[in-house]
This record gives sequence, C-alpha cells and structure tokens, in this order.
Amino acid sequence: MSVFGIDFGTTNSAAVKLAEHAEPQKYGDEAGAPYPSIVAIDRATGKISGGRDIWEHREKVRDTGNYHIVESVKLHLGTDHTWQTEAGPRTARDIASSILAALSRRASTRGLEPIQKAAITIPVGFPPSARADLRMAAASAGIQLTTFITESTAAFMRYLPQLRHCRYAAVFDWGGGTLDISILELREGTVFELATEGMYIAGDEIDADLARAVHTRVMERRGTPQSFDSMSSIDRDNLRTKCEEAKRQLSSRPAWDILLSSYGGSPVNVQMDVAWFHSIIAPHVDLALERLTHAIESCKLSVDSIDRVLIIGGSSKLTLLRDRLRADPRFSASLHISDDAEWDVAHGAAIVELSPGGYELAESIGVVLSDNSFYEIVRRGERIWSQPRSIALSLVEDAKQANIIVEKRPHPQSTVSDRVAAFSVNTLGFNLEEIRLAYSINSDLMLRLEAGSISLAASDVVRHEYGKLLFAYRFS
Repeated sequence: MSVFGIDFGTTNSAAVKLAEHAEPQKYGDEAGAPYPSIVAIDRATGKISGGRDIWEHREKVRDTGNYHIVESVKLHLGTDHTWQTEAGPRTARDIASSILAALSRRASTRGLEPIQKAAITIPVGFPPSARADLRMAAASAGIQLTTFITESTAAFMRYLPQLRHCRYAAVFDWGGGTLDISILELREGTVFELATEGMYIAGDEIDADLARAVHTRVMERRGTPQSFDSMSSIDRDNLRTKCEEAKRQLSSRPAWDILLSSYGGSPVNVQMDVAWFHSIIAPHVDLALERLTHAIESCKLSVDSIDRVLIIGGSSKLTLLRDRLRADPRFSASLHISDDAEWDVAHGAAIVELSPGGYELAESIGVVLSDNSFYEIVRRGERIWSQPRSIALSLVEDAKQANIIVEKRPHPQSTVSDRVAAFSVNTLGFNLEEIRLAYSINSDLMLRLEAGSISLAASDVVRHEYGKLLFAYRFS
C-alpha cells in the first residue's frame, strides 16, 4: 500500500510518497527541489505554465506583456479574483489545479503511478472558502483529497518518534513565502493546537533584499545612481537568482562570489561574505524570533516549558537563525533542527495518510444566552462530524429579529473568549417563538451554522461558516 502527502505552499509545493518498508519518494521539480508555486498564464490562449523556469525568469516573462504572472495563488484561493484571457477567465482554483497536476505528472515521468489520493496540508485558520477551492482544485487535477491536516500537525507527525516524550512543542516553519509558528501540546496520544503566529516575511523577501544590497554596491563602484527597479527584467531576474544561490551557499561557506556576465551592460563580480550577508538578513531573523517568543507567551507558557522547538522550512537553513537559537539559553537545549526542512510537511501528511487518526476540537463552542451565560454546543475533545446537529432557542421578548452570538473558549468556564459569529434572523416576533440553530464541523475543518425561525420559510434561514478553530489530532 502506498500513500501521498502534499504540502501546497505559498512559494513552493511538494509531494511525498510513502509505502510500507520503502524509502520515502519526493516529488517536486526537475532538479529534485520542491515545485515553485508560480505560474504564467498566456493572455491569448489561457494556457497555464509553471515550474522552475518560470520562477527564474518571472520578471522577463511578466515584462513581455503576454502573460499574467501569479506567484502566490494560495493567497487567492476562496476569493472571486480572476485573470482575464482571450480564452476566458482563469481562477485561483484553475491555477492550484495546474500546480497539483504538475506534481502528479512528476510521479508519472519517473515511471511511477500518478497521485490519485492524498492528504493535503493547510495553515491553521485557512479560510473555509479557500479549503473548498483547494478540494475542488485537487479533484480537477485527478486527486482525491482524503483529508486536510494542518501544517504544524503534519510537521509534528513527521518527527513523532523523537517527540513522543514532549508535553509542549513549538513548530517554527519558515519557508519561502511565510513564517508559520504553532504551539502544540501532546497529551494522551493527542496533539492539541494551542496557538499560532505568523508573518509574510520569509525567503522571497530575503532574496529581494540581497539583490537590492548587491545592486547598491555595484552602482557605488560604477558611480551610477541607477535604481534596482529601473534595471531590465532580465537583469533583475538574473541578480535575484544569483543571490538566492549565494544564500544557499553561505550556509556552509565563509564567502561566495556573485558573478554575472552582464548587468546593465557590464559584468559583475561581487563577493558576499558571511558578515555582510548576516547584516542584511539580521532584521528578518530578529523579527522571526520575536514572533516565536510571542506565540509561546500567548499560551500563558514560559519559554522554558517548551520541550522541543522544531525548526523546518527552507529559510530555517539560514545559519544566522540557527546560531541565534543555539546561543539563546531559552532554546538551545530544546532545538530540533530538521535535515530535510523543505519536505517535512509533505512527509508528515503522508504519515497521517498511511496511519490515519482523527481530528477533535481543542476548544469549546457555545451560544451566548440573553443572560450572558455560555451554553456549550460542542465540547472540547469532541470528534468532528458532518451530519448537522441542532438545538432549539426561543425569543425572550417580542421582537422581529433574534440575535445569535456564538463564541469559542478554552473550556466552558473560561472568561477568555473569541467571537465566532454574530448574526440576526427574522422572526414573527412573538414571545417564546422557537429558533432552530443547526451546526456541524465537516471534513474541511469548518464550523457551519444555520439558524432560522421554525415559523418562517427556508428563505429566511441564515448561514455562516467559520474556519479559525483550533483542533487536536488523535493519532493511531
């Protein structure tokens, strides 16, 4: 039996195949790296192209005016944004489907079966409409999405044998497009999500800063006050690609030469040493570590209580980040730095698919009644289900509308709460009129609410979806 896990990322996507008693197999681009989540859409034909070549020449392709360049389609899933072509509009779902199909084709070109079923990872708080789009995109690519799993839980599952003894763990996932931090609790065979933190400053932003720094040094040598943005798209692409290479090389070397045969009409030979490199990226690293500390403290935990800090993602390879963590007595004893950082999330998703467990809610959901008391409708620790349940509420006064407030809390007695939904439904307005509230949590990890007076027509029913729940994952 073989299974697949897919990490559909903001900047890069990856798939990992697992089979019993076999080594994991990775699917990305032709060079064996994760597949860039970037596409070029032909404005005339509507054809969608992607891959490493589009990534490395994106500015050049964009400047032709013949293509739409979409670099982070994950951020557009669940929206009505479209890219117009003469052949018709292309949606975020179309683009996501093309990326997933490319991963599946990589399996076929290597003489293996395409991806037919897979667990796919999502960030905590991924919007409900985006989850629905991603599920349909997978179906369009010929992939049956068996389950969503949050990226932090997938990463934790990847290293579960080494982390079973932990009570609290932090997952620090710094990739190309985003930094995602999750604080997890492991208790009685269940992984609880306690808090999340993130930012949209990651590897791509670092590459851009490196390119601008090198450009400034080149212009100073030439005595030319030309801005980076005024350079040709080919020059900007080439320099950014060289800086990305330098970033990788400087993880193990003291210096690296950035060489271009032509940049603005003249050759470039700039040596970037580690000290200069670190001075450029230090603000980003400092901010990332601040976010880590803040995420831990938001759970009312001390940094010392974290048993393991799991460091994954492509940007986690930065030596400055690793040096800062190792030098920090709060983290040095708890570090678990991945050797396979860009593939861990997909690998963890495949592990879940191979030995599936189940999700349960990590917080309590309830209705706020007229006396401000909290009436619990979904218990912490309850497994997800799709068939709607319902409760009967009633008006306590004559009114033409009933106001419904739904909150989530760490536990029913907690004074800490977050608003899930607040909406009104039409009524006939008589005292004790019955209002029916139906609710469910489906396989997309979304809470669905539906409310209306039983005395009125179905057209007066109000519906609401909420996707920012915290879950626990009970593994087999």
